[in-house]
Amino acid sequence: MATSAWRSYITRSMEHLRDRTTEVLRAQPAPIHGPILPLLSLKSQEDLQSFVLGCDTDLGGKSSVNLDLGPEGKGRLWGTLSSELQMGRKKEGVIERGGYAGMRSKSRTTMFGSRTWDTSLHDFLRLRVRSSGDGMRYFVNIQTDGPVRSDLFQHRLWLPTPISDSAPHEWTNVLIPFSDFTLTNSGDLSEKQMEMLRTRVRTVGISVLGPREGRYELGIESIDAVSLDSEDVRRQGLDSLHGKSKL
Repeated sequence: MATSAWRSYITRSMEHLRDRTTEVLRAQPAPIHGPILPLLSLKSQEDLQSFVLGCDTDLGGKSSVNLDLGPEGKGRLWGTLSSELQMGRKKEGVIERGGYAGMRSKSRTTMFGSRTWDTSLHDFLRLRVRSSGDGMRYFVNIQTDGPVRSDLFQHRLWLPTPISDSAPHEWTNVLIPFSDFTLTNSGDLSEKQMEMLRTRVRTVGISVLGPREGRYELGIESIDAVSLDSEDVRRQGLDSLHGKSKL
């Protein structure tokens, strides 16, 4: 495990140096990776090591969170959501109610500092996901390299509804315009909104929030940034893009 972590650290450092060198040599506003910028993949046990988990049990709640590979070998975020608190944990000024869980990508440290993604030349965040039909509220969270680390840019993850009750939920691409994310801090909507620092995206995560309780499950295969001229966006068409309210 230690050898694998060190190898990943060196690989990230070399990739960071390569990308920065390419940017300088090209000196033009064109995406290094083209219309699709791969961010995160959840297709192997090694991929899963790139994420951290959290839920309200850290503050006395009773929810649970797990991340593993489902039967198809793709990521699966699952657990139970509860609004209850452990006995004696409800205190004034502290958490009043449970009911949240989630995952986020780890900060990608290198010998040149933490590595970030430059999504400024891409229009959408694309998530390859599959709903389990649990009816839970899922959110996508983006942390940038801004001055306030508790700031998160958030958007509701609206999952498609099957054609009929008997039709199974299928893997699908969900596209969210970067411009539709809303700034939050410690879970609350920030009074003063600001533009996302899209040149310095540090982490991407998904959370599930109450008030609904019980088992939740969401399949997650990959997350990336895509441009308007990418094949996936052209195939789906603008009318099918994420068009619901921000929160």
